[in-house]
Amino acid sequence: MTAPSPQRGPPLTLAETLQDRALWWLVLLGLYLRLYTLARWPTLLCLRDECTYLALSQRILDGEGMTPAAAGWLWAPGYPALLAVHEAVFGAAGGLRVTQALLSPLMIVLAAALARAWAETEEQGRRAARWAAALIALSPTLIFFSVRLWSESLYLTVLLGALWALTRARAVVDGRGLAPALVAGLLLGIAVLSRGVAQYLLPLFVLGLLWGRARAGAPQVVALVVAAALTVAPYSAWATARWGSFTLSDRTLGQMMWLGDNSFPPVTFDHGVGLTDPAEFDRVTATGRPHCEFTGDPAAWDACETARGKEWILNNPGEFLARVPLRLAQLLNPNSFLTRHLAMGRWASLPREGAFGLAGLTVVWSLTAVLGGAVALIVRGRGWAAALTALILGYHCAAIAITAGLSRYRVPLDCLLLLWLALALGDLKGTREAWARSPARGAAALLVALVLLGLALRSLVPGFL
Repeated sequence: MTAPSPQRGPPLTLAETLQDRALWWLVLLGLYLRLYTLARWPTLLCLRDECTYLALSQRILDGEGMTPAAAGWLWAPGYPALLAVHEAVFGAAGGLRVTQALLSPLMIVLAAALARAWAETEEQGRRAARWAAALIALSPTLIFFSVRLWSESLYLTVLLGALWALTRARAVVDGRGLAPALVAGLLLGIAVLSRGVAQYLLPLFVLGLLWGRARAGAPQVVALVVAAALTVAPYSAWATARWGSFTLSDRTLGQMMWLGDNSFPPVTFDHGVGLTDPAEFDRVTATGRPHCEFTGDPAAWDACETARGKEWILNNPGEFLARVPLRLAQLLNPNSFLTRHLAMGRWASLPREGAFGLAGLTVVWSLTAVLGGAVALIVRGRGWAAALTALILGYHCAAIAITAGLSRYRVPLDCLLLLWLALALGDLKGTREAWARSPARGAAALLVALVLLGLALRSLVPGFL
């Protein structure tokens, strides 16, 4: 095990990170690829959750507030609200795709800045930042999601921003500089309002702030928690009062348990391995327990569905545990929604060879992120950043393991793993030396990689063809 590196001083600001001319070119290339994709295939045809987001935004515009658009789903309000703002200001909710594409440089710069700040030496940090920028800028999956109406792209940008602010907060040695912690809390609150899964990230960020500096970090923890609470509180208070049951930002656990903890196999919506045809979805789900009756109260509906899901788990503990590998395989499907999009002919103007090559590149990029990132994190990961990354990854995997999986849920995790892959690639000699010095870590990395590969291969062929 390598000894901790000496403190290198505060991490560079985002502006200082961009003083590297190579990073500028990578950022511009990433922006060009997203704008080109948007211009080449501009037709807005929503799919499943995209359509629900648009329906929710229309309810907001109609004065209904954040209310269910279908059944009892009560989603986090952030993304539908942004769609509603774009409809009100620009006359087209789909304009959010342009906003997401234009925000992609920020995502790339944040990734580069984090890689540079988490590196052990200045030279490694400079190379790791370039690798991180390249891996994020050229990722087919990230390019695709930046020009579609799912929340992953904006959520990922906010999550990276929160991690960057946390990194800046930890650089304050005496813990008295509260501004970065306040920003981290604000961004974490926005993440909670954007995605239901983010509702439980705050304790992990608190641990990341206190790791190795409990006394110095205590005042910043207060700032972090207060900022996050104040960001979420207005909507939480409104939703709780509206539905008569505590609601932080999202009430969808019951529906996820209905999809994954039912007498039919856990449902996913990826091509080749999921129920992408609505008629087939209705046929399969009709064989399981029916939904709770929806009387107009999404909080009550969610509580009913959650209770029935827990009852199923208690009555079928062996089946519940046996499904965990399947749910994780659904999460680790390397094909992603871009592959599904190509298979459905949504980019009909793309030649067959081009579609096949792009689908193959998507798979390679996903496997590289998951396998390479996991190995790099285990072999090179040290300190608070590695611990927090592992906790975030573990939390998301645990949430999927008890409900249902989908490749879309892995998009933010791919980015975090790519950061650690960039750190390893930025210092290949150091990575080889770390592997040699710690055979136990190397063996653990190989074991984890083999398990992840086995899970990913389960969906590879049917999802690709």
